[in-house]
Amino acid sequence: MQDIRWSTFWFLLLEIFLYFIVSSIFSQKFAVIFVLVTLILFIFIHIFWIYKLSKWVESPSLKNLPNGTGIWQNIFAKIYRTYRQQKKSQTQLTSTLDQFIQAAEAINDGIIGVNEENEILWSNKKAQRMLNINPKKDYNQPINYIFRNTALSNYLVKENYEEPISIHNPTNKLDIEIKATFFGESHKLITCRDLTSLNKIENLRKDFVSNFSHELKTPLTVISGFLETLEDRKTIDDKSKEIILLMSKQAHRMKKLIDDLLLLSNVESDYLHNRSEKIIMKDMFRKLKNEVSLIDQQQHKIIYSINSEINLYGSKSEVYSAFINLLTNAIRYTDKEGEISVSWNKINNDAIFQVIDKGIGIPEEHVNRITERFYRVDEDRSRESGGTGLGLSIVKNVMHQHQGEIRVASELNSGSSFKLIFPTERILFK
Repeated sequence: MQDIRWSTFWFLLLEIFLYFIVSSIFSQKFAVIFVLVTLILFIFIHIFWIYKLSKWVESPSLKNLPNGTGIWQNIFAKIYRTYRQQKKSQTQLTSTLDQFIQAAEAINDGIIGVNEENEILWSNKKAQRMLNINPKKDYNQPINYIFRNTALSNYLVKENYEEPISIHNPTNKLDIEIKATFFGESHKLITCRDLTSLNKIENLRKDFVSNFSHELKTPLTVISGFLETLEDRKTIDDKSKEIILLMSKQAHRMKKLIDDLLLLSNVESDYLHNRSEKIIMKDMFRKLKNEVSLIDQQQHKIIYSINSEINLYGSKSEVYSAFINLLTNAIRYTDKEGEISVSWNKINNDAIFQVIDKGIGIPEEHVNRITERFYRVDEDRSRESGGTGLGLSIVKNVMHQHQGEIRVASELNSGSSFKLIFPTERILFK
């Protein structure tokens, strides 16, 4: 820009100078004509190079870029350098993009890029196979229009992407885990993981546990019956009686373990179970209090705070098993004459069952793992008290099947708090 101004300045200065020279030699009229002719010639030269530039812009290439004269030589030189730099940057960008695409294709998961309107911008082949995406037809279309699934639509609308969701594609019979992440100013990255094989293995495991437990139950019942018969015999000496009592205790423990395994297997199943029953909580808590009093034998101070106006839609047996598990745990890990608080109320539109004890508490490093199968904080104490290590796993699965969650807070030697939170859609008001 500076060069153009200076070039124009010097040209006008030269024109004035020539005007005075020509007018002094010839006449003022001739000088004006001379200046106008040189000015028109100057303009035509610029128009000529502008025309050359416009033709080059239509088909830009370093080979056919004009050389130019005067100021245009500098302009074309700058265009040449800029164009070369752009071509170099474009080549690098293309190379980087190709590497990104190759990396995206090498990943085992499906990847989809969408904008703020959830319109598909790009996807790798695995994602196209999982969600039936056709790049030629479906790009720039909302993903929830291409793959119609209520869970996916709700997930994208709510924009709460802390946890993934699981969906099923009936077209290709794939079980898919979907996780969305924000990136850039308004774009999202959606990853799709094929869980079909894992789910098949998990279902085989569940079937094996269920069938194995059923098969064990019958012979164990027979053994327990014979042991009870032997216990009643008066002819058995004290040493033999002690052995039989120990065998009976272990048989009872095995029976409880099998019962819990069967219960967990049933809770984990998504079919053949009515989880939309109307549960009258007043009746459930009456039954719960009776069972707890038999288990506790008035060894602890148990305080109940129950809002009987709040009822649930769900599975009576599963919800009851979750409640009784939390209460028996509190009894098991609270010293005699300790206090246990039980509450059932509505807080922030959710129905919450809470058990607070003044027991031994749970070390911080164990809190996040106590709902795992067979996980024990203190194995010796758990076994002595009759625990199977499956109680909290059953509770967690019950809450999962009822779209709720379990929250645990604990402090060592101060006690623990267990909350079961049921969502608004599960609440039934009288």
